[in-house]
Amino acid sequence: MICPHCNQNLLYKERTDRTCSKCHRRFALDPKTNSLGLSDIRIHRLTSKLTDGGQLKITLDQLGAAALRKNRKSSESGIAAAIGCMAIGVPVGVGLLAIGSIADDNASFTTFLGIAILFFVVVTVVSNLRRGRRRPTDTRMKAFRSALLTDWKQQYHSLPQGVVDAAPRQGAGANRPEGARIALLCPEPAVLTFLAANDIPERYGIALAAESRQLPDMLPVLVLHDASAAGCRLVVRTREELPGRRVIDAGLPPRAVMNVKDAPTVRVARPARDLIAWLAESSTLTKDELDWLAKGWTVPLIGVRPARLIEAVTRTAHRVATMNEADPVRRRAEALGFLTWPGGSGGEAAR
Repeated sequence: MICPHCNQNLLYKERTDRTCSKCHRRFALDPKTNSLGLSDIRIHRLTSKLTDGGQLKITLDQLGAAALRKNRKSSESGIAAAIGCMAIGVPVGVGLLAIGSIADDNASFTTFLGIAILFFVVVTVVSNLRRGRRRPTDTRMKAFRSALLTDWKQQYHSLPQGVVDAAPRQGAGANRPEGARIALLCPEPAVLTFLAANDIPERYGIALAAESRQLPDMLPVLVLHDASAAGCRLVVRTREELPGRRVIDAGLPPRAVMNVKDAPTVRVARPARDLIAWLAESSTLTKDELDWLAKGWTVPLIGVRPARLIEAVTRTAHRVATMNEADPVRRRAEALGFLTWPGGSGGEAAR
């Protein structure tokens, strides 16, 4: 790994106790010893990218989602490599053993070669499967948070520049700036913290709420949610709970991400069949979207590029605030939502 202080390339034996043998300074994370393969330089690079070079503030969970996404790709490549090795190596090794058992000439060499190939396959498969072993997303996020809140803060005395923690806001009430014109409902504490940390409520007159009971009266409501069965249910439930109120699905809609190759898709426990059937009855999703959700696929809001998330929220808020109630295209816009993904049918990018 590269030392974050002197930029020297260090072998494992040259960085014992997380201390560089070149400059003798300690660092926070060693990719060889922490379970997620994190390093100080990687965290610094991700932070700079997600904060747009320090122009934005992001939450620890958003940083974690970006770090774990690369970790997930590495896991998947390990599993793919193991499968490929078995598909090629096992038939070749078994074939050589069979030839060696019936051949008269060079039988011992052929048998030895077959055994060697099978042994190589076993070692390679075990190594790649170990690298590709995946823990549940919430468990990996806990491991990430622990690494940053303990090892990182112990070394640097604070989180990376521009990173804030969403945990203290989980039990907080709604953020209601004076003169708010729009309410935004989002059950994800990290997203609410992210918007508040960047002064979005005050700058755009948006009242933030984690639950529908926290929403101020009379204001139009934007519902910001994961591309998940639970997220889609939130939109329908909110409309049922607030009859007569303007409730706009601001995204993230499944159709905008389910066919996008680079979307940060994760797979969770399959939602209950009753929930999928209920969503089907609401007539808000296509059959393809329902099938995608039924398999447990989801794209979390914290996986959306922070700058794109702010852009989508502020653009939506502006449109809703200036939208004429008599505008014939209003309901079509509300049905589509504004937070979309590159390549999705919704149109504009939110990544």
